[in-house]
Amino acid sequence: MRIDWKGIAPALSTPVDDDGVLDEESMRSQVRWNIEKGAHMLTVSLMAGEFHKFTDAERMKTFALAVEEAKGEVPVLAGVSHSGTEPAVSLAEYAKNVGADGIVVLPPYFNNETASLSLYEHYARIAGRVDLLMMIQDCEGVGPYMCPTLYATLAKDFSNVVSVKIEGTRAWEKILETKSTLGDELVIFGGMAARNMLPELGAGVSGNIPDACLTDVLVDVYENFMAGNVRKAEEIFKKYKVWLDFLSLHHLSNHEVEKETLRLRGVIRSSHVRLPRGPRLDGEAKAELKQILEEMGLI
Repeated sequence: MRIDWKGIAPALSTPVDDDGVLDEESMRSQVRWNIEKGAHMLTVSLMAGEFHKFTDAERMKTFALAVEEAKGEVPVLAGVSHSGTEPAVSLAEYAKNVGADGIVVLPPYFNNETASLSLYEHYARIAGRVDLLMMIQDCEGVGPYMCPTLYATLAKDFSNVVSVKIEGTRAWEKILETKSTLGDELVIFGGMAARNMLPELGAGVSGNIPDACLTDVLVDVYENFMAGNVRKAEEIFKKYKVWLDFLSLHHLSNHEVEKETLRLRGVIRSSHVRLPRGPRLDGEAKAELKQILEEMGLI
């Protein structure tokens, strides 16, 4: 099944207040802001959303908030990745009930099974139990190695397996292999904060799932590239890369960088990050981030 998923599909942060309590109004604000900035789709409760730090009830709340606030203007995909298959099925069932347009699924992140049969059974159980379009998330390095033939088998056996997000170790090589093997059978998205977005689009990838704090910049890159204005897209991406380099420098604090960017841009109220977390950004780092955004003309 070929579906019309494409473009920039930001992975929403999960905002909390300074005490770590889920901030529902900031979540709604973030959804509205991303749509206003041109997001083609939205994804919620992915790695950028720190899904592993939130209870199932909190994750379900973010599904409902995102779907309700999006008001059908763009597709909303819910991240249902979990440590086990049955909890993932439960989250997927809830996502369907609240009107999500699809789900995004990592391999189980606790057992980290490497056998293709075990991974097949995990995805097959979810796809077979929940009638909702599925995007496989393949993040080699965080999760186990997944062969493109596994995607192909799942897509053949389940018509609702329609897409794959490929990132992590050897992502570029795997994207090329997947395009060569499957052609347009699955919609492919890139990730990794869009660091390889331009060559990926050139290779036929349909879009990217970046962080949700510079959506306007990346939509501009995407729209120019797809319109054939490659040089303009490259020029815009060079500006984005300044922020990306800052993010890479503070990779252990990536969630705080993303949230502080959203806070500085007036989207959410706090950049607080729940435990466990990396080192906190100090005053000097926050000042540098603010200067970067000012020089980009974003605040």
